[in-house]
Amino acid sequence: MTASTTPKENETNTIKETAIQLRMSGATYIEIREATGLTERQVKDIVRGTPKPKRSRSVNSRVDLPFAKSFERVFPLAIRPQGIRDYELKIILHEEYGTTWDTSTGCYRSKFDSDTIARVKAKVRKRALDEDCNVIFAMDWIDENNPRSSSEFLVNAATDLLSRIDEYVHEYMASHGTRQTDKSEASELARKKQHYAVQQHLLKLAITGYGKEPVEKLLNRTADLIGMLEGNPDLCPAECSGSDQEKVNKPEYIPEPYGIGHFLDYAVQQGWII
Repeated sequence: MTASTTPKENETNTIKETAIQLRMSGATYIEIREATGLTERQVKDIVRGTPKPKRSRSVNSRVDLPFAKSFERVFPLAIRPQGIRDYELKIILHEEYGTTWDTSTGCYRSKFDSDTIARVKAKVRKRALDEDCNVIFAMDWIDENNPRSSSEFLVNAATDLLSRIDEYVHEYMASHGTRQTDKSEASELARKKQHYAVQQHLLKLAITGYGKEPVEKLLNRTADLIGMLEGNPDLCPAECSGSDQEKVNKPEYIPEPYGIGHFLDYAVQQGWII
């Protein structure tokens, strides 16, 4: 004789049946959770194996916008075991959003920005959560076959570089530290400020793009300062004169070129292709 179920068991079974029916009708985990009061883990356990019908989409009803098209292209790449690399994501966004020609700089400017990237990633992650799958947005430098060792290599290399930079800065301060013989509090502060400035200047000279100012302009300003400190304020290096002349001759309006590979030019500008 089968024992009768308790009211609590009946309620539990009803909730489970509701969750399964909602899943079969196409509801997402979040929608089921809100309708039943279950936790996300409970919902996933109950509806595991329950097929979710694919939403039918007619060609005419599909929203034909850059964001929607980008999302549809990014998602299948993001759920791959190796995920989608940063350059792949940006190429898709470039192709869907396009670029505009900047007549003042003579370069193509993308019509998407960091906010666009964040919105696409957020929607991809939401859909992955609904479909119970993982997404990976991989940085371009990572080795997807050996992620841990590739990361450890660069961390060790960075540690070594920083150590070498510190050696150069300390060597510089030993020879060129300001007010070396003065032990006052003001002098100590001046040397601390100089120490930081030397490190930043060294990094700007060594690493392209580290500073906002172009290295050539930084060197020209430095040359001007050296000339003034040495008592030769009119002395200006050839590089400075050439740079000034280039500014004079640079046109204010640069027309967009025709008959070339615009995407290839843009990819080179962004550093995707070297």
